[in-house]
Amino acid sequence: MTVRSTRFRQSVIRTVLGLASVYGVAMQPVDSAFAKVVEVSMTAVETKLVVDGEGHTYDAWTFNGQFPGPVIRVQEGDEVVFSLTNPETNGRPHSMDFHAAETNFLEHYKEVRPGESLQYRFKAKWPGIFAYHCGASPMIQHIARGMMGAIIVDPKDPKALPKADREYVLVQSELFKDPDDVDGMFDRKYQHVVFNGSVFRYDPVHSKAGGDFLDAKPGERVRFYFVNAGPNNVSAVHPIAEIWDDVWESGNPANHTRGVQTQLIPPAGAAILDMVLDNNDGVYPIVTHSLTDALRGAIALLKVDKDARQLPLMPFVTPAK
Repeated sequence: MTVRSTRFRQSVIRTVLGLASVYGVAMQPVDSAFAKVVEVSMTAVETKLVVDGEGHTYDAWTFNGQFPGPVIRVQEGDEVVFSLTNPETNGRPHSMDFHAAETNFLEHYKEVRPGESLQYRFKAKWPGIFAYHCGASPMIQHIARGMMGAIIVDPKDPKALPKADREYVLVQSELFKDPDDVDGMFDRKYQHVVFNGSVFRYDPVHSKAGGDFLDAKPGERVRFYFVNAGPNNVSAVHPIAEIWDDVWESGNPANHTRGVQTQLIPPAGAAILDMVLDNNDGVYPIVTHSLTDALRGAIALLKVDKDARQLPLMPFVTPAK
């Protein structure tokens, strides 16, 4: 994914070195009194991806070759200029639907055929955590095969949310044994439910092979940006042996609740979920409490100790080689 950031001023453009966080990409902002323009480029990639620790592969359709797609991070008020390229080697049309956007559906979310590209822009008016996904027909199949991800819109006010010591993005979705069986997707005949595209990716206890912990240190405020990409199931997000200290539905600071045991997140919904840890070592499972889904792959283990690693927003998710 190519990301460029530009700030415009009426008379002078002054460059200031810095980094803005977009998963796996550094941006160079240019300072000014006016809103920032963030250029985001993605390519539709149809490829095979490994979806568990045993090495089983999935015929995926992706943004930039990874499942979920790259995390995009901008600030409230930024203007996003988005470009999607669908290479002529692909076999299907694809598109992009940003839930953070208010835009022209027919013009901007239309299908892009192989060998074509599309560019459009939108203003990130609302702060929060939002889904994005392919909307090409049949949409249920494009999402189920991996064409979805998360966009974070940080609030303009840096004090709108308490400062987190550590942040993770979790995108829940269903995996189907036969990704060509659209009727089976309508009938909910899914095989696994996963966080960030792999069965028990963050659970070495239940995984038959592989899996790795998420890390944190005692006493930290750990923030989860959680997106339920679906395409069908509701997620009931619960931290076992803990409570969500603060929850913001859709990630909007105005939607604040406290002391939540289980947060319901519908398909294409999202939330910011904060957990303030005690000053003790331990392991805390993050699950969907729809247990048939948790035990099919949607468990993440948060390991808490003083030697915690510093992990990226979406750990261990890499593009296809």
